[in-house]
Amino acid sequence: MSKKMLPRLIVGLSFLAAAVLYLLSELLPDQFGGFNLAWAGVIFAGASGLALLLSALLTKNSTTLKKGQIFLSGALLIVAFLCLVSAIALPQNLVLPIILVIAAAVLVLSILFTGGKKWDEADNHKAGYKNYYERKAEEEKKNSQNDE
Repeated sequence: MSKKMLPRLIVGLSFLAAAVLYLLSELLPDQFGGFNLAWAGVIFAGASGLALLLSALLTKNSTTLKKGQIFLSGALLIVAFLCLVSAIALPQNLVLPIILVIAAAVLVLSILFTGGKKWDEADNHKAGYKNYYERKAEEEKKNSQNDE
């Protein structure tokens, strides 16, 4: 099984599970009456966020892609939390602090797992980089030494 297939499978299965449970709550309200669209959102957004986070942390991608996946997973986890708040009616004074904790954890994970690299770091920021003119001057110097 491909490493890319597992997160996609988790997302698909979580969507299927949320949809089936929501359908059952509409068809059999006495047995699944406590399940509503907010709980479906919690299942889908939470599983998608965790699958994307694990995919970002466990696969070897470019720094830009990895940071993007980590931030998108953080957004999905915040959506899952907001759906959970709607489903269980958490006190309003806890909502913002928990969202800030999730956002801070995502920021720390993005720094830890990308090594703090900037997304736009190019060759000219690396030690020992020589621009076109410096390389051309060295090449001419080598050619003039070979001619002598």
